[in-house]
This record gives sequence, C-alpha cells and structure tokens, in this order.
Amino acid sequence: MRKLWVCLGLLGLVVYMGGCETCDTCYDDWGDDCRDRQAPAVPTGVASITGDTYVVVYWNEVVEDDLAGYGVYRSRYDRGPYKRIGDVAWDEETEFWDYDVTNGLTYFYAIDSYDFDGNESVLSYEMVDDTPRPEGWDLQLFTSAFDADESAIAIKPDEGYDTIILLNYQDAWAQYYLAVDGEGLLRFVPKNGNQIQDYGYTGNPDVVDEAPIDGWSHSATGVEVIEGHTYVLRTTSGYYGKIHVDTEGPNWVLVYWAFQGKRWSTELAPPRRGAGFPRG
Repeated sequence: MRKLWVCLGLLGLVVYMGGCETCDTCYDDWGDDCRDRQAPAVPTGVASITGDTYVVVYWNEVVEDDLAGYGVYRSRYDRGPYKRIGDVAWDEETEFWDYDVTNGLTYFYAIDSYDFDGNESVLSYEMVDDTPRPEGWDLQLFTSAFDADESAIAIKPDEGYDTIILLNYQDAWAQYYLAVDGEGLLRFVPKNGNQIQDYGYTGNPDVVDEAPIDGWSHSATGVEVIEGHTYVLRTTSGYYGKIHVDTEGPNWVLVYWAFQGKRWSTELAPPRRGAGFPRG
C-alpha cells in the first residue's frame, strides 16, 4: 500500500503520496516534522471458536511494512460499547484467546490494526459473537440393564449445572439413557418429550457446530448407537447438546459431550482452527 506522508517544514505543509519508504527519502530538506498519517488496512475475516470458559478470536493478517499490531475489542452488546481487552503484535499469530468469559453468556468481538506511528484503523466491519459452553471427555454410560445408576444423562444449566449430570434412568431428571434392544444393539433413548437425532459419522465432533433445525425424534425406542457417530440433543427446557461415541462395548459407551448453556442457542462449537487447539 502506498503511504500518505505529511511533511511539516519551514515553508509550510507538503503532502506527498508515493512509493518512497519514508518522508525523508522524498524530501530531505524538510526535516522538522515528517510523519505517516495513514492508518493501516482494516482487519478482515474475523471469526471465533467456541470453547469451555474461553473464546478464541482470529482474523486475516494485515500485510503492511509499518504494521505494529492489532487491538482486540469486546462487548456484551452487538452495537457496543466495545472495550479494548488486548493487543496482538504484528509478528504473532493473528488470534486472541479470551479466558475472561463465562459459559452461557454471549460476547461480541471486533478487531482493529495500528502502525508504529500511532495510526489506528476503524474497527473491523466483521464483528463476531460467541457463547462459550461446557464440554467433557471420557464420560462412560452403561445400559440400564447393566448399571441403572450410571445409565442416563441430563442437561440442566437452569439448575446451575455446568456439566452433564450422570444419573439413574428412572430418575425424574433423566432426559436420555442407554439401553440395549432385543437384538443386542445399543440405543440412546430420549425420555419425557426430549429429542435426539443421529448426525451421522463425523470422526471429529467439532464438525457439528450448530444444532440442526429439523430431523428430530422422541421415539421411545431411540436411535441406534454407532461408534464414531455424533448425536445432537434438544431438551424440552430449550437447551441443545451433543454426544460423540468414541468407543463402545456390549453394555457401555465412552462419549465426548458438549452443550449450550444459553437457552435456545444452537451454537455448539465452530470447527477449530488448525491442530494447535486443545481437545481434552
């Protein structure tokens, strides 16, 4: 990008736009005050990754010779006011990890850029919102016939729980439980009007970033459990979640889980950016 150089000298103001590296190389005789007045480009591609008590915000790199860094802004409201919560230097990864968040609350983010002369761009035109949510690994469920006390789960953020509750399938709070049918097949069974659907084989549960709109079932026979599949949950109280079957045995399953603690929010986790993001 060509820079606008403003040179203040003895004879007044000279404005020059060109390809020179500094004002001095263009006007060696104007040494009193020579400053870059042009802000860097506005960052683009702002997006986020939903975590458990954290949010990762990332954006495209701004390529300019005098770029000093980026400012990260956050608000609880989509129209602001936005408060600066951090800086990222020009030579660092274009991402910011925000750990000062609470699961179930929505946050809005925007990014600007600034150069070594103190010029600062406007906030990014793309502003992203994110609602962090809890997740967990290696939850073991047993069939109701094998171990009734650890056969069911419930999502209850409205009761103050930031984790999936493991309980007896006959408990009044039980929403989904693991059963075995007459053919020896494992099944996830919803209770009391709660709904479930098999999203299919995903390999990585982060593929399921949003809960689907339709395709739900509350059948008393449930859905067949298949290793590697992710199942999306919708509770009667308005919460969405997902469970991914990592491994299974004749009377048990080992699952990854996540749910959204904000009622009616379908955001379960956008795909993670690269291999550096944590899983467990």
